[in-house]
Amino acid sequence: MLQRLETRDYTSFRIVPRTPVIGGWIEGCNLADLDESGLAELRDALWHYGVLFGRGQNLSFEAMKRVALAYGDRLEEHTFAPTKADEGHPEVVVIERLNTDQAKATTDLWHHDVLSRKHPNIMSILQAEQVPFGADTMWASMVSAYERLPLGLKLLFESIEIEHDSLYLMLRHDFGDPTIVEKIIANREHAVHPAVVRHHATGKPCLMVGDAYVQRIKGYETSQSEALIKLANEMSRIPEIQVRHQWEPGDVAIWDNFGTSHYGVSADIGASLRRLHRVASWSESVRPEPYCIAPLAQAAE
Repeated sequence: MLQRLETRDYTSFRIVPRTPVIGGWIEGCNLADLDESGLAELRDALWHYGVLFGRGQNLSFEAMKRVALAYGDRLEEHTFAPTKADEGHPEVVVIERLNTDQAKATTDLWHHDVLSRKHPNIMSILQAEQVPFGADTMWASMVSAYERLPLGLKLLFESIEIEHDSLYLMLRHDFGDPTIVEKIIANREHAVHPAVVRHHATGKPCLMVGDAYVQRIKGYETSQSEALIKLANEMSRIPEIQVRHQWEPGDVAIWDNFGTSHYGVSADIGASLRRLHRVASWSESVRPEPYCIAPLAQAAE
């Protein structure tokens, strides 16, 4: 039987579930005002709900960094995306898109962030400045994705490793911006991670493949590799494990980068600007570790 989220109570804020399996509204607080106890509750809430949403938070960049550091002890400084470094905030990524001939959407695919690194981001916090109607963001529970797999596919995906590469991100998805392409080539990143990982905080299995940085399944022929990658990524498209957020200025979303994948809906924005700001954290003590139920499956025979 598929698991549904249990509602949890907190003293610093309220969480109102958005779907039976993923997502919750944060109510009754501004994240900038949370003390250490409140941040500890926020940590627990994120690992439980996968992604949290707050209306009208209007956080400063410093406040976003403080929230991110509640999850990991290092802040990401992106190697190719535009940032606020010229304003003293190299940790703040600018997610921006104008519908021009040169600009290409790079978020309209199901993905986990920066899997081409040995230590991917643990989480991200994203705040909207201006988002046209329809240019929403979607998240899918990769805990639920794994849970929905039949036992045979669970065992198969547990037995494989995925090669991730930032250059393949560019080649697979045709970035179009020469400046970004040059940065990716100059700072090429490559890492190998299990296709099913044990979540570092909950111990739950997460299907972690994605369709961004993925290069191939290690040791597999191309045709087999592509077929299995496609099968894994189809799981993100199941509506029952998704939540979709329609942005308003000042909204915040916080998500678990291991336990969820996400998709930025490009929509038909015409000449409208889509701009959000993201801060993410990571730690050298946290990396994707393999999850295996094979002994359990053998014991059941």
